[in-house]
Amino acid sequence: MGIKIPRAKRVPPIVRFAYLLNRIPRRSNKSRLGLLLDLEWIFNRLCHEASFTAFSNSEHPLRIVTRDLLLRVFPERAQVLDIGCGSGDLLAILSEISADVVGVDHSVEQVDLARLHLAEKGLDNVRVFATDGVKYLQGVGAPVDVVVLSHILEHLEDPSATLRDVAELCSFVYVEVPDFESQTSNEFRRLLGRPLIFSDLDHIWEFDRREITELLEGAGLRVLETDHRLGMLRLWCSSSPLDT
Repeated sequence: MGIKIPRAKRVPPIVRFAYLLNRIPRRSNKSRLGLLLDLEWIFNRLCHEASFTAFSNSEHPLRIVTRDLLLRVFPERAQVLDIGCGSGDLLAILSEISADVVGVDHSVEQVDLARLHLAEKGLDNVRVFATDGVKYLQGVGAPVDVVVLSHILEHLEDPSATLRDVAELCSFVYVEVPDFESQTSNEFRRLLGRPLIFSDLDHIWEFDRREITELLEGAGLRVLETDHRLGMLRLWCSSSPLDT
């Protein structure tokens, strides 16, 4: 049914103040829009960062949506590799639904944090290593069931090459990246050439829904299920041309 809002609404004073400021003359309508886009980006980013202090990892809406999708699609007793696991935010979820989980990350500091968090939770079916994900996969000697690439592709110089390497060594791939199309204002930023068009300082790619699908299919992966909620693209893919 959606969220029902009272017809009579209370408008906070700060909103009225913002509208007054917006009446200040500027050189052009485009320069006015550019300023507003930059302000929106700043406050969106601050809200995003603050949300991870306001909600625990297990209670954060982004984690809940991801967990719900993984619970629905994961094969039973899966052997899982989480490439770019960072401090292990996703490893606890993966441990609930998998027989064996390995997390890898280039950062020794992040791996140390992940091991600390896992030890605190007492998870005994998760191991974490500081190494390259593709090299680890190639060294395993046998395909794993699932490779997780959560917020990784947008950081890579050549995401298609990584996807091709991964697709050869697993049955399924889970991909999660920010959804460029989640905000209409991102298209305004693109058309106006605004510099604040990225969702994180470390990103060198931002993908819309068509682009990420083409990237995955170009690497030989077939998208089986998608979820576009809460500003993220979540894609469950098979490395086989036929259902497995």
